[in-house]
Amino acid sequence: MKVTLLFFSLLTFSASVALAQVSTMPSPKDAEADRNKTSFQKFHDRLKIGVFSVFTSPTMSDIEKGNFHYGATSPKTKSFPGNRDSLPMTFWNQVSFNYNFGAKLNFVFNPRFSIWPLRGKDTTLNPEASTIQIEDFLLGFQGVAFSSTDKKFNLWIRPGVRLPTSRASRNATNAGFGTTSYQYELAYLPTYDFDKTWQIGIFGQFRQWIFNDRYSYARFRFYTAPYVQYTINDTNRIQFYFESMVENNKRWETINDKSPVFKDIWQNFFVGVSHDVTPKFNVFPFIGMFPDDPEGLSNKSVWLGAWISYQIK
Repeated sequence: MKVTLLFFSLLTFSASVALAQVSTMPSPKDAEADRNKTSFQKFHDRLKIGVFSVFTSPTMSDIEKGNFHYGATSPKTKSFPGNRDSLPMTFWNQVSFNYNFGAKLNFVFNPRFSIWPLRGKDTTLNPEASTIQIEDFLLGFQGVAFSSTDKKFNLWIRPGVRLPTSRASRNATNAGFGTTSYQYELAYLPTYDFDKTWQIGIFGQFRQWIFNDRYSYARFRFYTAPYVQYTINDTNRIQFYFESMVENNKRWETINDKSPVFKDIWQNFFVGVSHDVTPKFNVFPFIGMFPDDPEGLSNKSVWLGAWISYQIK
């Protein structure tokens, strides 16, 4: 199966917003200025817009051979030795509209799309595959739901739903499951700051696919990614992640009311340096490694990537 790059975006985007929130009372002067604003100005003030992109290279073995037909997004594993993505190098992108309407959690609308700079072998199955492809639209609410009194522990959550887009046939190969799917999910991120240098956290996600009107566990995913962050200075941080994903693998059986069977289908280590080029512009180049490669650890299980984020407003 193909594993999207959503997970990488969730990690960085969630970590960036899962900070302690401090509420302050506006001064009389600020309150008066706010009352004189138009409705659009008030809406604009409460709106935040950001762009996030993830670059994924092929494995080092493919790069050395000059083979860019496979992006390192679906590794071979012991559970799935034949698993291999048919997409080439990928730029996965998200535009985030975050609106604070005065509640504990903000409303978010995140359109996503992918860019494939090279044609992959998937074009033999779909010769009309475009270079730019819309993925899905995420609607939900996100924010820090709980903070300790000393602000060292914070819990960020985001319940949401992914809506299908014009690519209505993206699940057409799942025979008997329908051609349109909705995806409900709950993303969460508890973090703890030991001091100004060290932070630990565990990003998690529960995600369920709803094929047409089938509200079952035909496809359900548990994703967990603990991480450690070391702050070097005001603009540089070293981050280490371990990813693990468990998913129901027998969708054709659960459609007949059989119990779901969950298998470990994804493990990945990656480490990199997060650098704030400006207060609004961040880059995070990293190196990744698949520890569950059935052929053992080698250049076939090592790959490169980068996260790039920019806060428009």
